[in-house]
Amino acid sequence: MERMAGTAEHHSICPILVRLWLLFTIFHHAQGVKPRDPSFLSEIQNMTVSEGRTVKFACRVDNLGIHKVAWIHYENSAILTVSNHVITRNERITVSHDKHQKTWYLHISDVRETDTGKYMCQINTASAMTIAGFLTVVVPPDIVDNESTGDVIAQEGNDIKLRCRARGSPRPTVIWKREDGESITVNKSTTVTEYQGEVLRLSKVSRMDMGPYLCIASNGHPPTVSKRILVSVDFPPMLWIPHQLIGAAQGQTVVLECFTEAHPTSLNYWTRGDGNMIYDSEKYHIENREGNPDYKIHMLLTVRYLEPQDFGTYRCVAKNPRGETDGTIKIYDSGPPPTSALPLTTEAEMFEKINNQVWDKSENRTHKRPNPQAVSGKDGEEEEIYATNEERSLNLPAVDESSAASRALCSLHLSLLLVAALLRGRLF
Repeated sequence: MERMAGTAEHHSICPILVRLWLLFTIFHHAQGVKPRDPSFLSEIQNMTVSEGRTVKFACRVDNLGIHKVAWIHYENSAILTVSNHVITRNERITVSHDKHQKTWYLHISDVRETDTGKYMCQINTASAMTIAGFLTVVVPPDIVDNESTGDVIAQEGNDIKLRCRARGSPRPTVIWKREDGESITVNKSTTVTEYQGEVLRLSKVSRMDMGPYLCIASNGHPPTVSKRILVSVDFPPMLWIPHQLIGAAQGQTVVLECFTEAHPTSLNYWTRGDGNMIYDSEKYHIENREGNPDYKIHMLLTVRYLEPQDFGTYRCVAKNPRGETDGTIKIYDSGPPPTSALPLTTEAEMFEKINNQVWDKSENRTHKRPNPQAVSGKDGEEEEIYATNEERSLNLPAVDESSAASRALCSLHLSLLLVAALLRGRLF
């Protein structure tokens, strides 16, 4: 009962105090005593925070009196709070008041990039009093996949455009690099180690431009992000044959070589001159070695223990959706291998000469092997270069009939002298 009596007494006193405050204010106005105007006790501090954090602006006001404090987002022209009430529908915004510190706080939780801007603390005096602080929301860089280029396939000689759309605050810088560390060929006259900009244009791409490219976005606020874009350049197969004519003796084993370049990867195989395809067997061993870059293939065909039927023409063939090509290699019978090595010519030198110059007995002339750097074209045609008689450095010396007869007579003469000497020994 005592508690209820105290509460009733409290309720009866409050209206009395309010009336007294009003009478006191009226009395001072009637006496010409003007209350002091409100004033700000300190500036609002600017703030920089990462996206997702919580910020708190403080506005310290003295002599607020009957006036009210409001928070306003200047860029959006939006009144956020008035006194202790939240006006905006943004659930991330709240307000609080510390009477002892005479401070009004604006709280923004889970800040976003759109929250960036100027926040004003305003007192509703006759001419509004305002101070402001600036909020900067830092957003680490991010690459927008659906607005960026995916993997690209282009035909050799065409132009391509790569786009890397990045967002963040402050706005990210985008640079391009090749993953393999090679230079970027923008066009015939411009080659750079890295390129800056959201869009990278490559003019008349070649197979040398093929590979993964990296777009890297950064704005000074970690983490830095990147996107990998694979550039594929398609072109028809090409062949390079280092040795187009190989001499070997029966029973020997030889290795035929073709180097191919193609993208997409070509179908590579060997045939005989009559078109019959060659398969792995006891006679043949086929090997394809991937090069660097991987569009290069080293084709190897090993022919074991040569027999008469193994001599002749062999073809290496490369096909892909962009085209096909082939090249020929001929194995000829060089006769029985020598019993001893020639003293003035190493084996390497001999093979070099054989591969560069071979005597064609049927036409009594020398065929010089085409330049080993020459590339077999789409139709696999090769150019034959004919040398003069003075260039036949590998022609074996011919033994004519007169010289052979002279040697036979000389041998017969020596035999007769030997017989005569023996008979003379018996007689004497």
